[in-house]
Amino acid sequence: MALDLPLLVPAIRLDRDDGTEEATALRRAQQPWVAGFILFGGEAEQVARLTAQLREAAGRPIFIGSDMERGAGQQVRGLTRLPDAGIVGMGGTPDDAAALGALTAREARSVGIDVIFAPCVDVRSEIDNPILGNRSYGFDPHRVGVLGASFAAGVSMAGALPVAKHFPGHGATSEDSHETMPVVHAPRHELEMRDLAPFERLLGIGEVPAIMTAHVAYPALDESGTIATFSELIVERARSYVLEGMPDLLVFTDAMIMAGALVEGGEVEAARRALGAGCDALLYPAEPEAVAEALAMADHVLRAPMDRAAGHMATFLERLAAAEDELQRFMPEMDDAAPMRVARRAVRMALGTNSWEWPSCLVVIDDDGIEDRGRVLAGHAEAHRPVHLLRVTDNPAEELAKLHRPRGNESWTIVVMASARGWKGASGVSPACLEMVDNIQAWLERDIHATSKVLWCTPRGVGALGAHIPGSGPHLEEALAEVFFADDEAIDEEGFLPVEAGEGDA
Repeated sequence: MALDLPLLVPAIRLDRDDGTEEATALRRAQQPWVAGFILFGGEAEQVARLTAQLREAAGRPIFIGSDMERGAGQQVRGLTRLPDAGIVGMGGTPDDAAALGALTAREARSVGIDVIFAPCVDVRSEIDNPILGNRSYGFDPHRVGVLGASFAAGVSMAGALPVAKHFPGHGATSEDSHETMPVVHAPRHELEMRDLAPFERLLGIGEVPAIMTAHVAYPALDESGTIATFSELIVERARSYVLEGMPDLLVFTDAMIMAGALVEGGEVEAARRALGAGCDALLYPAEPEAVAEALAMADHVLRAPMDRAAGHMATFLERLAAAEDELQRFMPEMDDAAPMRVARRAVRMALGTNSWEWPSCLVVIDDDGIEDRGRVLAGHAEAHRPVHLLRVTDNPAEELAKLHRPRGNESWTIVVMASARGWKGASGVSPACLEMVDNIQAWLERDIHATSKVLWCTPRGVGALGAHIPGSGPHLEEALAEVFFADDEAIDEEGFLPVEAGEGDA
């Protein structure tokens, strides 16, 4: 017996492709149990070709979705990488957020992606949260809801469908659900006023047709202590926010491969629990064929939830087709200036005075090994002042040895760029990166007798000194260059003196 209901959403990992990803996806697209795919990575031309082939292979409506909280360039090389949500929360207006959503959807649709797993409307309430960081619009539930609703409206306006996440809120956790099962012990009234409020807004005004659940337990909402993905009480609460007469809400699980969803019985049992709780689409199972085979043999108790889920998916795909039809009739005007406008405001708010302009020397540190990070800022700096682009590696001494001693320069600026990673903790800055910053500052003070400032473009600032911007991205780097190198004053043409042996790893 084969499962004939579209319940599963396998992953396509072009970012980790061993040469089999495309063939595997094309084979799966022909299966009736595939509702769509979630795509990671790839070049724009490659993604456009593959998504067209997937739809042809399916021979029926399917969707192609992707995590694009930071714009289409977050996943697809060649498209625009937008400022992080933390930067939008700091320097953006609702109109800006709508423009960013529309730009994301327009570029996503240009390569065949029509479902955007964003906005992230988790309120950043737990200061030690290790995974949310710059993915959140901020600490104020009202502002998070307004910006999230605006981003979602922009996505819809440009012909794609947004998915709000992670219901009922991942912001109050002190653990990462990729690695474990977090528990939020906040009382019900606190969850309602803080974490649930943005979702209630988005669902109540109809800005999102779907949500993604959190693999997090909330005993105040479900005293059984099960995660939201497996909780009928919590999933039903999301549906209660949808106004009467509006289309059915589609509920995605978060990725089934995450540790927060691991149960005895593995993925099959997790799938059973999620469907039984009211979830409709099983996102990113590790072994979708095995899950589909097990669900095909499900007893009568599970058949009703599976039929319900298939009905909700059909409604979702109809809304997707309607959004595409509407786009053909009305092409919205795009505000492509929004990313720079938001980045400029955030930079000016963070740096404040002119005291950050014209550093004698600039050091940019990438804490994540992201290929292009820091290159925009470094490119601008090279025309004005000495610049050093460093990566946090297993050999910090080799990186630090790249530093040179400019003659007569006295003020240095260190810019640290990092993203949220569960193992790094709340700041998003690794111990190796912190050590690198300490060594640079010690070397400057001891051997160069130079002053230094640190700008943390990270999920959370470090220490009481320096400045902080909650995020990074090319537009932020452009905005920083405008502040650091604001005019064309004469540049000191003195040469560099290499750091002598041993000085680089002080």
